[in-house]
Amino acid sequence: MSSSMSFLKSGSLIFNLLVFLAGSACAALGVYILVSDYGPKELSGVLGNELYHIAAYVAIAGGASIAVISLCGCVGAAKESKVMLASYSVLMTIVFIVLLTTSVLVFLFLGQTSHQTKESMKTVLIEKYGVNQQDPENRVVTEMWDFLQKQLKCCGVSGDANSTDSWAIYKIKSEWFRTQESDSQLVPESCCNPDGDLAMCNRVSSFEGPPNYDPPFVGPYRKNPNMYHTGCYDEIVHYIQGHALMIGGIAIAAIVVMLFGVIFGVCLCRSIRSRGYRY
Repeated sequence: MSSSMSFLKSGSLIFNLLVFLAGSACAALGVYILVSDYGPKELSGVLGNELYHIAAYVAIAGGASIAVISLCGCVGAAKESKVMLASYSVLMTIVFIVLLTTSVLVFLFLGQTSHQTKESMKTVLIEKYGVNQQDPENRVVTEMWDFLQKQLKCCGVSGDANSTDSWAIYKIKSEWFRTQESDSQLVPESCCNPDGDLAMCNRVSSFEGPPNYDPPFVGPYRKNPNMYHTGCYDEIVHYIQGHALMIGGIAIAAIVVMLFGVIFGVCLCRSIRSRGYRY
């Protein structure tokens, strides 16, 4: 075997092995999301749409497809099969184009999706949080909102302490607050800092600011250290932005690896053809 042929074969095997591992990891992540305690069904109830649910299935289908295609590339390179390498190159090119197109579309429609998601979250929280807990759907929504608020240290949907859609959405708009009996809470306990004073967080107190007074505040106001003020949607976006470089780097690396895999596959296929037709 010539040195160039050996290099192409080794390169194709290495790159396809990397793609196989990446595809398998993506599929495994999708499965984990589906079977986790707070999976797509529960989170979709909070978001008010099926985007998270769909994303889990896309991750499984896409990851499994990429893993199978890359495995064909590995076998084709090992056996020097022109047919398998040609099929692999075509299929991987299609997957590459689909992924690239999907990324562009997601970027273009991100603003519209963001607005729709926030409005859906508001509707779900206002109408279902803490209401009629005998209803399984409402109970799951309540549990998920409490989980998000505790984990992300947030309260409500969006905005800061001076927004009617963050902590104040409970007090001003929610059915949860309206249907409470006497000695009602102003915000749920999941909005409260566990290291702070619970009464200062969700009850009427002497604190001159949230939650005793409703936004918008005309003049300067004090943030209550006993409670969370930022909306959960904003905290999710902040988390994603904080990891944007890592996410972008992984995406670019995946695209480069796939592209090199296709290039090595095509070059190896042409090299095999020049030596004579083999299945």
